[in-house]
Amino acid sequence: MNSHQSRPRRSFFKFLQQRLGDKIPDTLLPRRLRLYGHVAVLWLDPKILSQSEVVGKTVLEYDSRIHSVLRRTNPISGPFRQPALEVIAGSHETETVFSENRCTFHIDPMKVMFSLGNKAERERMSKLGTNEVVVDMFAGIGQFTIPMAVHASPQVIHAIEWNPDAFHYLQRNIRSNRVNDIVTSHQGDAAIIAPDVAQNQSDRVLMGLVQGTVQYINQGIVCLRPGGVLHYHEICPRPDACAIAAKQVERAAQQLDRKVRILNARVIKSYNSQSDHVVLDIQVD
Repeated sequence: MNSHQSRPRRSFFKFLQQRLGDKIPDTLLPRRLRLYGHVAVLWLDPKILSQSEVVGKTVLEYDSRIHSVLRRTNPISGPFRQPALEVIAGSHETETVFSENRCTFHIDPMKVMFSLGNKAERERMSKLGTNEVVVDMFAGIGQFTIPMAVHASPQVIHAIEWNPDAFHYLQRNIRSNRVNDIVTSHQGDAAIIAPDVAQNQSDRVLMGLVQGTVQYINQGIVCLRPGGVLHYHEICPRPDACAIAAKQVERAAQQLDRKVRILNARVIKSYNSQSDHVVLDIQVD
């Protein structure tokens, strides 16, 4: 099991071109590879699914640290946000561990999601929350909770997760990073648990669910004391993704007789051809 995030120096696409260019057209070759310790995850064009094994074995040659190659069969979906993957080459032992920003993450990409594309946001969160009461409503395996606990040292983080597999890795990552004294984990529905553990008591609420976050805004706002900050993630259509997300929070705040001030709004990344993943930092009074 590899304890480090792989950072191959060679261009992944160029490598595949050199090895498979005579078998598969360039336009059909995968362009990106996600690396979780010894596990590589990619998306294959449906037109080359019959050549999955050939592609997978070639990926194993790309970097000696890769022992398992997985392909996405469908987008992440369902209430537990479960990935749909299959092993196309190498070991079927897909539980792995990798390091990022001096934090350790145990994960099985076959069971739970972790977006490597959100690295900048994880680093940003690691600088916030010092001496604060924080609620992470959708903690996952600890992608925001762990960096914040390790680097910012909040008073307490209430990390909530209802996917049993993700909760298992959340607890494991809390232990591995030795932040048991900071992070209190809760398994269950954030809509119920968050207001119960921190109503009007939290300084900061993280809402990193991305899809469907809008249905939990009220509960997130209820947790905040006046002047607290909400970090609201959502998928919204272009070209006004940030403005749409802001209106969602403003409507919820009005219903609760609270006032909001947008501190920061930005696009984290493109979600698809029509939508963006945005995050808003919002002060709630």
